[in-house]
Amino acid sequence: MTTQVQPKDKTVTANGLKLNYLDWGNEQATPMVLLHGLRGHRHSWDDFSATVCKDFHVLSLDQRGRGDSDWAPDGDYSTDAYVADLDAFSDALGLDKFVLVGHSMGGRNSMTFGGKYPEKLEKLVVVDVGPESDPRGGARIAREIINVPEEFNSFEDVVEYMGKQNRFASDAVMRRRLTYATKELPNGKIGWRYDLAIREARWQGITTPQEDLWPALSKITCPTLIVRGTETDLLTHEVAQRMVDTFPNAQLVEIPSAGHMVFEDNPEDFIAAVKKFL
Repeated sequence: MTTQVQPKDKTVTANGLKLNYLDWGNEQATPMVLLHGLRGHRHSWDDFSATVCKDFHVLSLDQRGRGDSDWAPDGDYSTDAYVADLDAFSDALGLDKFVLVGHSMGGRNSMTFGGKYPEKLEKLVVVDVGPESDPRGGARIAREIINVPEEFNSFEDVVEYMGKQNRFASDAVMRRRLTYATKELPNGKIGWRYDLAIREARWQGITTPQEDLWPALSKITCPTLIVRGTETDLLTHEVAQRMVDTFPNAQLVEIPSAGHMVFEDNPEDFIAAVKKFL
């Protein structure tokens, strides 16, 4: 029976913030940095990390305002702020060149980073996001963030509520996601672990306008894999194909039985596809 690798929780100060991350060991291997999506955290990638850490030095980051990383003191949750964090994070850890994997918001941050610092990337994996989003998915995510309660009476109430929003992920995966996405509040109820200013910005409609990402893609020279869930409502096949045509060196893989949360909805096929690319 093989022993499950246990990652270490670590913290580094980068770009003026304390950023928390999971270090999966294997320090002599090629570094791989994982960036979660809007409502994700460092444990979002656990199934993937536990598999690829045999071949890579996996570092799964809590981006600003999520998990156990610092919240932005000035409320800056722009793409530029995330990219500056990642640049400082890689410098602090001495990562001259690394593999970068990003999902959704983390994918946008990854593409922006790659366009700005192409020399730092060995390979890039962009998961279910592009320079343009299907309006259906964008509206759904905004609606979910705005409508979700800030407090629940119990963790089981969180599981029941959030489970209705996901068609594909297993109960075990959903429970892991929600375990690290929530915390016990002083009043004994269960609340969210991310900075609620992120939610408030969407409530008030004052989010930072997103820059046009298409120009950045043509600057990313490293081998790139675009991963799309066949049931996603965020990344259309047409946009994904245009991405393949715009990146200098890219390929597309579509994962069946998976919506936007590809690596949680169908971890087996996701892991197989990304491992083949790597």
